[in-house]
Amino acid sequence: MCKGNPMDTVIPDDIALRLHRFATAVQETRIHAAERSSFGRYRAGAPYFEQYPLRQLMDSGEGNALFTPALRQEFGRISADLLVLEQEGGKAYRNELFRDLSHYTEAYRTMLCYHELGLCSAAGISHDPLREEIAVLLHVLEGECSTADISALVASLDDAFRSFSVPTCMAVPDPYEEAAGGGIPVPVWQRQCRSHLTGERTGPL
Repeated sequence: MCKGNPMDTVIPDDIALRLHRFATAVQETRIHAAERSSFGRYRAGAPYFEQYPLRQLMDSGEGNALFTPALRQEFGRISADLLVLEQEGGKAYRNELFRDLSHYTEAYRTMLCYHELGLCSAAGISHDPLREEIAVLLHVLEGECSTADISALVASLDDAFRSFSVPTCMAVPDPYEEAAGGGIPVPVWQRQCRSHLTGERTGPL
């Protein structure tokens, strides 16, 4: 599920923009705590989804040279703000992250099922950020929550994904509309997954 070299065309201005996104994610995650949801506009894991690529870039050879002392200082300041957010949120915040991890893993499974039915493409799955977000949350929660079962499931899903052949189509279906038209209740997670697959960002569902 690699998205390519993190150093592709990266310049200091790009890093400054990513740092701004990181700071914004921390601030919004704190301010909109009551509005957070797994697939909503505000998500508990948003700060980590911005922090971890920056850390990976910083630790890379060329990225190390691009991170000026001022940029490193800014990264440290924002990371300290994230630590405050973690302390304020306590166990409830970690539980929320674990809940989102479970939802993302189920959404990943659903995407693969859609592919097997010929309803979405392997290319679309490989470029979706969901799998990387799962990896980030697994790392964040390592040693704090029991993630062994989820890790094993994700590994098996990865094996299934690698076995896929040429994608059959690029379109993503709308099972929610079909089910709603037939009067069949649609689970919340399925509606959330549908929103994610179609690129929508809605409020809490």
